[in-house]
Amino acid sequence: MSYLLFSVGLLVLAITLLVARFVYGFIHLLTRKMVYLEIIPPAFQDKSLEATDSLFGALHKLGSPTAVERLLGKKHIFSVEIHSSSKQGIRFIIAVPDDKTDTVEKLIHSFVPDSKTKIIDVDTISPRRIFEFRQSKHFSYPIQSFDMPEKDDPLGYITGSMTKLKEDERAIYQLTFKPVQLRQAKQLQQKILRNDAFMPEAKVKAGFLTPVFSLTNKLLFAAADAFSAGVHHDTTHYAVVGAQRDLEYKKQLARGDKPVRTLSYFEHEVIESVNQKLKRPLFDCRVRFILQTNQKETERTAKRSIVAAIGIFDVSGYQKLSLRRRKFGVSRKLQELAVSKRLLGVSSGQNYFSANELSRLYHVPHSQTVKTTNVIKSLSKTLPAPVSLKQNENLDVLFGENLHHGQTTAIGLTAAERERHMYIIGGTGNGKTTMLKYMISQDIKNNKGVAVVDPHGDLAEELLGLIPEHRLQDVVYISPDDLAYPIGINLLELTEGLTGDELLREKDLITESAISVLRKLFSEDDSGGHRIEYVLRNTIQTALTVPGANLFTIFRLLNDKKYRKDIVNRLEDQDLKIFWKNELGKAGEMQKVKMAAGITAKIGRFLFSASAKRILEQEKSTINFDALMDEGKIVICNFSKGLLGEDTSMLFGVTVLAKLQLASLRRARLAQDNRRPFYVYVDEFQNFATMSFVQMLSEARKYKLYLTMAEQSTQQQQEQRLVDIILANVATVVAFRSGSPADARLLIPLFSPYIEERELANLPAYNFYCRISAIHAQEPLSGVTVLLDSESDAQVAEIVRTASRTKYAKQKIEEVIVDTPSVNTPVSKPIKTRKKSKQSTKRGVPQEELIHG
Repeated sequence: MSYLLFSVGLLVLAITLLVARFVYGFIHLLTRKMVYLEIIPPAFQDKSLEATDSLFGALHKLGSPTAVERLLGKKHIFSVEIHSSSKQGIRFIIAVPDDKTDTVEKLIHSFVPDSKTKIIDVDTISPRRIFEFRQSKHFSYPIQSFDMPEKDDPLGYITGSMTKLKEDERAIYQLTFKPVQLRQAKQLQQKILRNDAFMPEAKVKAGFLTPVFSLTNKLLFAAADAFSAGVHHDTTHYAVVGAQRDLEYKKQLARGDKPVRTLSYFEHEVIESVNQKLKRPLFDCRVRFILQTNQKETERTAKRSIVAAIGIFDVSGYQKLSLRRRKFGVSRKLQELAVSKRLLGVSSGQNYFSANELSRLYHVPHSQTVKTTNVIKSLSKTLPAPVSLKQNENLDVLFGENLHHGQTTAIGLTAAERERHMYIIGGTGNGKTTMLKYMISQDIKNNKGVAVVDPHGDLAEELLGLIPEHRLQDVVYISPDDLAYPIGINLLELTEGLTGDELLREKDLITESAISVLRKLFSEDDSGGHRIEYVLRNTIQTALTVPGANLFTIFRLLNDKKYRKDIVNRLEDQDLKIFWKNELGKAGEMQKVKMAAGITAKIGRFLFSASAKRILEQEKSTINFDALMDEGKIVICNFSKGLLGEDTSMLFGVTVLAKLQLASLRRARLAQDNRRPFYVYVDEFQNFATMSFVQMLSEARKYKLYLTMAEQSTQQQQEQRLVDIILANVATVVAFRSGSPADARLLIPLFSPYIEERELANLPAYNFYCRISAIHAQEPLSGVTVLLDSESDAQVAEIVRTASRTKYAKQKIEEVIVDTPSVNTPVSKPIKTRKKSKQSTKRGVPQEELIHG
């Protein structure tokens, strides 16, 4: 009695443990956190199916439970899916347990290296109809193998059945699986190795009428054989062969030997395919197609399409994937739970696939054969960050992040790398300005000297609101549109206190600088460029002898005969006197016009620009670029083409760069250690690039003037030689997407063989390729721009603007021309009358000057 009670107690304990194990495993599956990885396959490169075989093999090892997990009933279930909708296209998604996300992501990039992955949110699946497929025969029989996807990719049929969906419709192809170790599979392998009878063992359970049909078949063939023997008075050939085989079989049994089985070619092929499947990792898998729609017709069409698509995996007579009966009631609810929670479900029946078979059912589509529309693909690959960048902790400035195969690395430059300049190129709206803003804000916070030239104005305005409190008084804000507070910049201003040879050198530098500025303003159709430059050089040298000369002094010397005569008479330089006497003095009126027209036309247009006159006509600059560089100030230039006009914006930009160039060259007088680094950022560099400035790139490093240049296209440069010089002298090149084939041809050699021309043309916005080779040659890398954490503060911007006006600008009092003062007409002093206007006109100054002050 006690033994019986003990046995019953032991049985109850075992059942309790089994139930607890089942409940624990089920709760674990319901409460686990799943992460959804979207796989974005490459559009132009194709991997063989063997790579996907290996991926599933690795997932088998990753998902196989440990001994403790098996004891607790804990399972690891994965789900590979294809989601299709009209809005989001056709996407490849893999659902993995949270704790295995990083490993799975690395596996994907290892076996499909050119693909991209990202973690996404997936909407809850609310199916109207679930189509589930199961193996119709014994699991050991494989489905159809497609070993040449470049000729016929089965996935194309599946994705093709998921197209033409309406806006509120959604289709999902789902393979949910877990790794298994089947004892039966090992037993079958042993039978094959021993050459035992295998085929009957592997068949599915026969129907109840099968024995009847088999007996009838044997009786009919026996009767036929007897009839044939009676007619021929002898046994048939088949009967003789059969008798001999039976006799040999009986002898082997008598000796105790194993009978030798003779296989037909067809049987050999089938058994070989079975053996190949059983040798590979096996998975318990559910094949489902989920449809979300309110249209009955869409449901019927989808059913026909997916059944036909899955049907291509059938092996006639041996294996096929059959559509299961539709479920209702509680079974339906359990099926929906299995779909949404990525479970295998409670369905009975074996459904085991090898890694090879799963790779046929789900893989990255082959681009040459799968032409399904709306498949989300990657048009450009990512490149890893070099080891030297990952290990470098002394980056002076950051400008992006490298996202490659799930790993994030900050991209930046050391102080030494910045000395060799940076060139950024890419079409509008791709992230150039975002990158510049991120870099500039870091330099400002780190107390560096910075100059920013912005031809649009938005960047300049945003930077004003990003100035930290400790640098509010360091900003020089140059905005020509601020007519009430113009900052003075005199292009021809000489440094005070210079004499002798130093003065001569200064005049030569200013002359070259002014010529480069004005040459930029000359249009391409100007003829006689060398002749114009000759006249311009002598005119500038003459203007430099006039106290307080400015840009408009050049115009007046060429346009005002009386003024020119007065100045020439006071010249001490005989070469200049000879020029004015022989070149212009003996020339006819038409010749004089041809010689000077190009110059006066370019300068004369700015006489009617209020901003140009108020800033460039001042005799003495209100800012000293030498001091700004040496003291590490912040110079922000708002040269908005929308406010100033394209030509005026160009004039200001070229002038500021020329002044910075002059200031850097004057640093030759300073010891190397006393030259403070100064960083210049120029957006839309093609608007301001001059040959003189670009050629100085190789020398600017000596004077610690470091440039970051950005432009939309190399084709925007009027002189293509400028592009060659830039690329030859910059060590860091950042390439965003460019729509110009010429840009791609010019830049691809810098990144070859790591990327192709089409990849550069298909970069997403805010993505770039970068080559950093300032110190040591490095492999190129890919990156994305980084957004600032802080927003621009309008109140800070106003504080900075006011401080800059106070320190560097002169308040302009409007001057009004009236006939007679009126008591009822308020007039700002001084009042200029017609008489003064005439006197000014006699001196050769146009009346418009009086309006603009």
